[in-house]
Amino acid sequence: MDEEITLEHEGVQYTAIYNVFGDTLTVYLPNGEARSTELRGLGVESAAMVHLKSYVLKVAGKKN
Repeated sequence: MDEEITLEHEGVQYTAIYNVFGDTLTVYLPNGEARSTELRGLGVESAAMVHLKSYVLKVAGKKN
């Protein structure tokens, strides 16, 4: 089942969809890119948030 995670940065909300199959987390970023992580005990939401934060910082850096 797909879940959503949202991060607000400088007044803009960014939402990613994520799912877990077995021990693999796959995060679908707002630009359509997919990133995967083997969880190995990591929390699902915190691991998904790392991918979304990385994306947001990359996008925000291009705007400046």
